[in-house]
Amino acid sequence: MERRSVLRLAGAATLAGAAIDIIAPFVIYPRLVEPQPHLVYATIDLLLLFGMLGVRSATARSTGALALAGFVLALLGVMLVRTSSARIFGEASYMIASSLWSIGMVIWAVDLLRAKVFRLAAGLWIAALVIGLAGLLLKDHGPVAHVAKMSFILGFVAAGVGLIKTRGEPA
Repeated sequence: MERRSVLRLAGAATLAGAAIDIIAPFVIYPRLVEPQPHLVYATIDLLLLFGMLGVRSATARSTGALALAGFVLALLGVMLVRTSSARIFGEASYMIASSLWSIGMVIWAVDLLRAKVFRLAAGLWIAALVIGLAGLLLKDHGPVAHVAKMSFILGFVAAGVGLIKTRGEPA
């Protein structure tokens, strides 16, 4: 399969994961009982992982060690999010895991911005962390947290669109 086709498929998977994440609270989750929502969460994260792998593949030559470190940290964060119900870190396991995912994305995003690739996605991932931290400082766990989550997921939308538009040349 051509590299361009693989990146486009990764982009489509990312957009599907983002769409499910956006509509699920309104359409999917109200109709499910435990443990079914966890299958949806895992599906969303798997689809977003395809996008992360696509972005990494598309930008590996133009980014450096910082991007790789952020990417690896973000991957670890995703894995810990999916295992957070095991409470490896106690009651705060999900918060720690999702923070690690977000911090990894921001570290990666800094190098994406430096390399001038996937800039909109990178900016949205950075904004998500900044908004989330502001919410923590304001002790707001409602509207500000939702805005941070939307910024994070819109970063994936931007990444998915970027992957679909790729020309397939070496990055």
